[in-house]
Amino acid sequence: MTIRIFAEGDVAAAAALFARVYPEHRWRSRSACEAYFHEVLFENPWRDLEIPSWVAEENGRMAGFYAVLPRKMLLRGRPIRVAVGCQFMMDPDNRNSLAALQLTKACISGPQDLTFADGASAQARRMWVAIGGIAPLLYGLHWTRLLRPARYALSLAEERGAVNRPVAIAARPLCSVADALFARLPPNRFLRNDGPQDDKLDPASMLSHFPEVTGGSALQPDYDAASLAWLLEQTARKKRHGDLRSRAVIGGKRNLIGWYLYYLKAGGAGEVIQIAALDGCFDQVMQHLLADAWNNGATALRGRVEPRFVQELSDRHCWLRREGPWTLIHSRDAEIVAAIQQGDAFLSRLEGEWWLRFQGG
Repeated sequence: MTIRIFAEGDVAAAAALFARVYPEHRWRSRSACEAYFHEVLFENPWRDLEIPSWVAEENGRMAGFYAVLPRKMLLRGRPIRVAVGCQFMMDPDNRNSLAALQLTKACISGPQDLTFADGASAQARRMWVAIGGIAPLLYGLHWTRLLRPARYALSLAEERGAVNRPVAIAARPLCSVADALFARLPPNRFLRNDGPQDDKLDPASMLSHFPEVTGGSALQPDYDAASLAWLLEQTARKKRHGDLRSRAVIGGKRNLIGWYLYYLKAGGAGEVIQIAALDGCFDQVMQHLLADAWNNGATALRGRVEPRFVQELSDRHCWLRREGPWTLIHSRDAEIVAAIQQGDAFLSRLEGEWWLRFQGG
């Protein structure tokens, strides 16, 4: 087994491996899959030749692949290099159990200050911890806020096969009545007419206000105009969870107090990518997010917990659970590890791998 750096000539083999590992996530064509691999791994605005992706090769055939996306962050104002693990694949026909471990070790042995992944499986978590990595629980928590509980419950029942489609369709009018009554309860009246207003959100506004809304977090992303615009354009192209909505929340003095980005799917649960707010304004921004999702037909909202806003999420009747993919980190810098372990890091879904479309989304 040979572990080596992923090269542009390996893109076709990586796409072929992807088709073997994830047959349920087919792209419309092999060429489209190859184009996306090349675009993300070789044309991203953070490309760093010292932080590459990795290949496990056996008998001239790709047996494993670990895609890595370089990113930039700041630790108390000091620039640091980050490697985001974003697609891990092992050939299902390969029996070499050490290949996955060797790929992971190759990745974390690079010159980056932090290696980070936020879409890891339980199996990946066990391996990661065994080689000295950490799975910080604070960034593994997810929150859910019901907006239309009756319709949400019906959708879950449909997904799990508890009710068939004709019964579900017949039940929808009753669910609508129940959810309309639910919306009249005080916790679900989100906005006052004289409060802040929503407006369009553009990359320039995000960039200029980013230092203010990160709340002085010890660890935070470091964007420039080009990288943020590229990232948001890529995020908008992901359609598996619905259409991207990005809105600024404007205070009474016409100043931006925060923003929210989420995927909206009418009749389904919306997936929150990022909420940002000035100190003391998170609840106002959260109310606007909830109202926007309700007005556009979402049944619920889900997102990853931002540790410093746990109390506000609880006050807004969100339930918190450790579920879904794990967040994993590895760093030789004790200060970086401490910042994350203490919840003093701004690590939204936009900073990790969650927005990527490797699985055809």
